[in-house]
Amino acid sequence: MAKEDPEWGGFLQATFLAVLESADEGLVVFDGEGRCRMIGRRAGEIFGLEPAAYVGRLREEVLAAFAQACEEPDVLMEVIALNAPLAGPTPMVEVDVRRPRPRTVMCRGVRVNRAGKPPGWLLLFSDVTRERAAERQGKQLQARIVELTAYDALTGLLNLRRFREELEREHGRSTRAWDSYAILRLDVDGMGAINDEFGRPVGDQILERIAARLKSCLREYDVLARLEGDEFGVLLPGADELAARAVAKRMFQTLAGKDLSIDSARHVTVSMGCALWVPPSGESASHILQRAGTAVGEAQSWGAGQLHVDSPSAVVEP
Repeated sequence: MAKEDPEWGGFLQATFLAVLESADEGLVVFDGEGRCRMIGRRAGEIFGLEPAAYVGRLREEVLAAFAQACEEPDVLMEVIALNAPLAGPTPMVEVDVRRPRPRTVMCRGVRVNRAGKPPGWLLLFSDVTRERAAERQGKQLQARIVELTAYDALTGLLNLRRFREELEREHGRSTRAWDSYAILRLDVDGMGAINDEFGRPVGDQILERIAARLKSCLREYDVLARLEGDEFGVLLPGADELAARAVAKRMFQTLAGKDLSIDSARHVTVSMGCALWVPPSGESASHILQRAGTAVGEAQSWGAGQLHVDSPSAVVEP
């Protein structure tokens, strides 16, 4: 009985429009003849248009006016599929509006079916400028936190930024004191394949175990860090080649003496490179770190690993 009551139908329509307005949705309605029958207040505000001036116009005219307010007009026209047959709801797509003021807007078209009559079309716009701004601020804050944090979240070791700071400090000290120092860089072999085959949690466990064991090999004033991914770095202040080899040997023995196998068929191996800074030298700290990375590529890993010393060049087994 309620469905046959015209007053009830009018009330439902008014309720629907009130809900859309209160939800802050921009609303545009086209009938089955392709004419605009309604432009909501919010849609006019978003695109800087006077709704009354476009009600009754053809869809092409109305949508062209909306598109001109966008940063890339063609994008909006593609989103609403102006020349495509009306079908089901189109995906929600983000567009940038440039006037009357910059906004980020999500839009979607919805087909409106009526029994025995050509279908109409409902176009909805949602202003998500604040949400996107909050997301950007959150990402910027997270990046800043990572930048300012001195420690790697997974291993608890110093991160690359802090390692570079310690390296620059030691480089300055060694230059003034006419002293040497060494950098060891260690790579876990095939970590990408391990993550793919066994899952990233297994790979993370391996990195945590290696980090814990490397700590036990160092002198009190040595600096151990997770540089990035599967790579670790060690700064050895005051070390010459003999001292660097001794530390590297302890590392290899510690890793080889502990079970780092994933299963009976897969054993974790490492490669290590070493670079020395010996005065007098005009090399920068960054150059020494780079040389240590190059030395890693020269090492041919076996068992628990193998060391390549960049200066003088030599490959030694622990």
